[in-house]
Amino acid sequence: MENFKEINLDDAIQLINENKSVLIEEIVDELNAFYEVAGKIILYSGETNLENLIVGNDIVIINGNLNVANVIEDCDKVDSSLLIVLGNANCKNLITLSSMYFTGDLNVENVILGDSLCDYVLNVGGNITTKTILDYGHCIIAEKVITVTDVFSFNSIEDENGAIEQNMERDELVDEITEIDDDEKLESLSKTIDYIKAGGEIFKKS
Repeated sequence: MENFKEINLDDAIQLINENKSVLIEEIVDELNAFYEVAGKIILYSGETNLENLIVGNDIVIINGNLNVANVIEDCDKVDSSLLIVLGNANCKNLITLSSMYFTGDLNVENVILGDSLCDYVLNVGGNITTKTILDYGHCIIAEKVITVTDVFSFNSIEDENGAIEQNMERDELVDEITEIDDDEKLESLSKTIDYIKAGGEIFKKS
C-alpha cells in the first residue's frame, strides 16, 4: 500500500521550509497559487516507488526520494498542475506541461519533454541527467549541472553554467514526433507523447 495522505496548506509549507532547499521561496509561491485552484494536497512520505506518477488536479508532494519505473507526467485532464519532490528523483521518461520542482537531483533515463507555451517551469535544485531534452516551449532549470546528449530547445534550458544550447535542429527530429504543416516540418506534442509512451527512445535521426 502506498503511503500517501491528504494534508493542509500550512503543513505543506512547513515541510518545504524544513527541506531548506534553494528553491523554497519559488516552491511556496507556486504552492499558494496552485492551492487556490486545486484546494487539495496529496503527500507521499519517505522513499516512494511507483510504476508511473500521473499528476492531475491535486497538488502532489513527495517528502523524500522518488523512484518511478516508467513515466512522470503532469496535467492529467487539467490545464495546469503542480508536483513538488523534496528529494532526488529517478524515472525513465518525464513529460511536463506545467510546474514541477525537485529539490535534489533529477535522473531521467531516456527523455525530458517540456511544453507549457513558455508559461511554466521544471526547476531542479541539484543536477539534471538525461539522454535527450525536448523543449517545445518550456523553461527547464537546474541549479547545478545539466548533463545531456541531445537537446532540442524552443525556449530556455539553463544550469549553473548558463544556457544549454540546442544541438538538434528541427529537421533532425525523427519523423515519428513531427508533422508537416504548410510544407513545414514542426514538432508535434501529441505525437511525441504517444511515441514516448509506446517506448520510443530515439529522437534524433542518425
